[in-house]
Amino acid sequence: MRKLIQSLLVCMAFGCLLSSCVSKKKFEQLMSDKTTIDQVLAENQEKVRNLEKNIATLESEKEELGKIMEEKTSELSDEISAANDELMNTKKSLEEMEAVVAARDSQLTMVQEKVSATFEAYRKGGFDLTADSDGLTVNTPSPIRFRSGSTRVDQESQMVLNDLATKLKQNPGVKLLVEGHTDSVPMKEGARFRDNMELSTARANQVVAELVRMGVSPTQLTAAGRGDTMPKFQDESDSEEIRAMNRRTEFILMADVAPLFEMSKEMN
Repeated sequence: MRKLIQSLLVCMAFGCLLSSCVSKKKFEQLMSDKTTIDQVLAENQEKVRNLEKNIATLESEKEELGKIMEEKTSELSDEISAANDELMNTKKSLEEMEAVVAARDSQLTMVQEKVSATFEAYRKGGFDLTADSDGLTVNTPSPIRFRSGSTRVDQESQMVLNDLATKLKQNPGVKLLVEGHTDSVPMKEGARFRDNMELSTARANQVVAELVRMGVSPTQLTAAGRGDTMPKFQDESDSEEIRAMNRRTEFILMADVAPLFEMSKEMN
């Protein structure tokens, strides 16, 4: 305790000595400087507090952004996963469609081959075919025509039928519908035939009879009369030339399309 009191007395004595050594003006200047320093220190301390607040705010925002980023990353991951699933489903659907198309292409190829085989015999047999609204017509070097009201096959037509008969005999699988046609002139009263339909049927039967006589199998031929219902040539004047061209016989190919029909059912 004694030592403590001695120390205090020494300090007081030193302070008095110091006060006596420093001028009043110098003391005041030091006090002013201290005040200025205290103000600057206070301002800096306020800046530090503000910076600490800003740092805390930024840290909070950083944490919030981290949460948002995590949520967005999760959402993006889900979207990517969903997109991948959709892509896989689309690829699967595409593969299934490609398989269906390939199967259809295979069936189409089979049909094309079947169609080609169906008509190959006619091409090899030398038959000249023309497709029209009535079907496949067998073209002959010259038409089988008749005089008005007649069923007689003239010499030129006999030669044409003889060539056709040769081809039919060489190709027993070929079958023809023989169609008889007339012009538009009606039958006169007392004529041999009741009407143009009867006349056209008689013409078709006559052509069939000629072909059978030449050695063609009757099973290859069918006769049908069309009368004047299907004129091939027409004009406003209805001239004799036009009427003569309509008095004709046509040969329609009767192809066996049953296999094609069966294939069509399999494709449905």
